[in-house]
Amino acid sequence: MAVPGSRYVESVSGTNALATAFELRAPISVSGSEHFLEALHQFSCFGAPIVHPATRRLEGVLDVTGHVEDATRLLGPFLMRAVRDIEQHLLEGSRVAEQKMLAAFQIRAANRPNPVVVLSDDVFLANRHAIDLLGTADHARLREMAIDAPRSRTVRSAIRLAGGMETTVHFERVQGSPGGVIFDFEPLVPRPPVPRSTAGAKSSPRRIGAIAPGDVVVIHGEPGTGRTTAGLEALGADAQVVSAADEIEVGAARWLLRARRALESGGPVLFDDADLLTPAAAGLLGKLLDAHAGATVALVASSDLVPAGESAISNQHAALLARASKRREVLPLRQRMEEFPDLVASLLVGLPAGVGRKLTPTAMHILKSVSWPGNLRELRRVLMEATSARTTGDITGADLPAAYRTGPRRRHLGLLEQAEHDTIVAVLAEEGGNKTKAAERLGIGRNTLYERIRRLGIQT
Repeated sequence: MAVPGSRYVESVSGTNALATAFELRAPISVSGSEHFLEALHQFSCFGAPIVHPATRRLEGVLDVTGHVEDATRLLGPFLMRAVRDIEQHLLEGSRVAEQKMLAAFQIRAANRPNPVVVLSDDVFLANRHAIDLLGTADHARLREMAIDAPRSRTVRSAIRLAGGMETTVHFERVQGSPGGVIFDFEPLVPRPPVPRSTAGAKSSPRRIGAIAPGDVVVIHGEPGTGRTTAGLEALGADAQVVSAADEIEVGAARWLLRARRALESGGPVLFDDADLLTPAAAGLLGKLLDAHAGATVALVASSDLVPAGESAISNQHAALLARASKRREVLPLRQRMEEFPDLVASLLVGLPAGVGRKLTPTAMHILKSVSWPGNLRELRRVLMEATSARTTGDITGADLPAAYRTGPRRRHLGLLEQAEHDTIVAVLAEEGGNKTKAAERLGIGRNTLYERIRRLGIQT
């Protein structure tokens, strides 16, 4: 049953013909156990988005739902015909002036690499390049210019965009549409970069709370998630860092001496990459913690604390973990898409050419579709390359490294879909890629598993 006023987005309801069609802007069929929510397994649904032909705005989703036993292959074609009829009706209902503006926009924008905009009091049409490069302040400027546009000739005017780019724009009235004006931009030229103050810059989002004095806390997560940074933020600026990776270079005895001196200093101590310790050193570190009860300590490690080169956690590492009073996880980037724009802004502030910069909507959409196996470390490297490619103005999709512009993409997943994605990936890995065994463990049919692998963008 649908409840008026309730949210039925993918992050709440998972895979279904309404929310998924809305998210993908594409028709979709979801039947029986393909629904993420168990309560919907009895239904078979087909949904298709309704897009206004003139404004390209998503007007809604048309959905037909029935019991699984009543499903028919004719449902899809029937629904798509209804959607096309609705969209045609929307187009025919548009005013003649709007149709004139749409025609002018389509002719001018076809295959053009530069921004093209058509606007009137009620209509704003823009191609992808214009969406990327024009901000709200630029929209207001164009509307001011449109007021003075002559009736029968083209005007050429220099303009500086809010993002810092200088260009020339040609604009004129749309014939047959008294209020419509079309703007055609020449190639954009970056102006010299202006030093920006870092005052008021947004700090990196805090991922874990502060560590209380006297606590021993394990901070775990995948490599590249910012575990060490999160640990230092939680401990405070006076924390000492002792890296377990140094044990290989200096030997266990000298490393343990460093650890003891850090604990004796009385301040908070962060032991980085604790899973890299040899079992013997992990056991001795545990004894040092016992001898310095009351010390404030963070143990930073991978999610499972399995030593490098081993297949299971050692008794010594397990004993070291047992001395921790709390465990705090730093989530992988793929599970933090809701805060992705804030994370990007935070990373940009820390880059030499990133202060005051931002991503265009297209660039943001591209990066949100990446699975990010390298987490924040990988994202920072990509943003560093992008800011180097364009030293001023907003970062566009074309500024991203080639592998991220053209590589395989997946759509943004809601929270429930992300959990489903990670579960399937984990089970497939445990079963050595055997999809038949994975489907049995997941309690779904093999065909359903194939469909979910495709829909969730899982690489096999």
